[in-house]
Amino acid sequence: MSFSRSRRRLAGLIAVAALAVSGLTACSTETAETTSEQSTSTTQAAALTFTDITGRKISLPAAPERILLGEGRSVFATGILDKSNPLDKVVGIGTDLKDNVPDYMAQLEQTNPEVKDLPEVGGFMKGDVTVENLLSLKPDIILLSLDEYQASEKTGLIESMDKAGLTYAVTDFRAKPLENTTRSMEIFGTVFGKEKEAAAFNKDWQETVDLVKGRSAKLKDEDKPTAFVWRAAGLSDCCQTWNDSNISQLVNVAGGKNIGDAVIEGESGAMTPEKVISDNPDEIFATGGEWSAKRNKEGNPVGYAALGYRISDEDAQVSVNNLPKGQKGFDTLSAVKDGQLHGLWHQFYNSPFNYLALLQIAAWLHPEDYSDIDVPAEWMKAQEKYSPVSGEGVFFSTSTPAGE
Repeated sequence: MSFSRSRRRLAGLIAVAALAVSGLTACSTETAETTSEQSTSTTQAAALTFTDITGRKISLPAAPERILLGEGRSVFATGILDKSNPLDKVVGIGTDLKDNVPDYMAQLEQTNPEVKDLPEVGGFMKGDVTVENLLSLKPDIILLSLDEYQASEKTGLIESMDKAGLTYAVTDFRAKPLENTTRSMEIFGTVFGKEKEAAAFNKDWQETVDLVKGRSAKLKDEDKPTAFVWRAAGLSDCCQTWNDSNISQLVNVAGGKNIGDAVIEGESGAMTPEKVISDNPDEIFATGGEWSAKRNKEGNPVGYAALGYRISDEDAQVSVNNLPKGQKGFDTLSAVKDGQLHGLWHQFYNSPFNYLALLQIAAWLHPEDYSDIDVPAEWMKAQEKYSPVSGEGVFFSTSTPAGE
């Protein structure tokens, strides 16, 4: 082989080797870039950003693992997302569940006994929550109801939480249930990583609300009965009620005329017994619960509508029948005489299951339009599908007409 041919061959081999090295370098660079992009994508996917009911933008570096429920009754929502483990990721809870819904709490202690060991932070509405206590639980995020948020703004707690670097988001099932329920469930779904479960519930919720709205739209104004919503009847001086919000909003959408709209300034307030008697509403809706432990100012048991878990049909019926006896002049009301005094579970006012209260109110207002629907049966179906506890009990009851 000649020297010149050897040189040419060597040069060729060097060129091939150079190309190979260049290719390996390029592949290595592309792999590194791809890995970097994937890492960035994963980080972005892990970060959480959403907007709460107040319009505040919430940002978290990763999906939260430690969640604090400022409103204990938020378990109604977490149970919808995961009925077998409604307390998953929950590190603390408000005292309102135990204080205000003892019948539900007793049921939950049977199905999910870990709730008894869950740290309580106090009540945001009572003003006995401290930033130090919240920080001690190291929450990634705190979920507050709208009224808790507003009350805590007034007391300065929100400012203190901001200074302490606590992250919180606001939901609402109470003030404007028809506007905020599905959005609030979306927030719960996002925070707990249960978006599909939240969407499934929202679909059921929306179908029922649309059904009621559709039937109500066919009513003439003169066909809409007047109605008084008697909030927590018997627990305090008569007569607490709402403007066009909460249960009263459900009444208006269901095809009734809430008499409180013309009297109450703001979201809620009181009508005098004399005004209720003067207006003489066609229907009365009294909210009630399992309040056997409640006492009046004198320390005596209060008269109330007994409704909720572990309540019998007979006890519910008797308690609703007895409500007018505790308020002078109410026995003269047409609704009382005609058996149109209805009791419904008070906690519908602060629960994603408010759509079932809407359905029952519509059926009470317009029974001929809802003869095809058994609302108590719908309640049981919903509890079987979406609740960690059994739905046994009485959540709707109607008084008997006078003289029967």
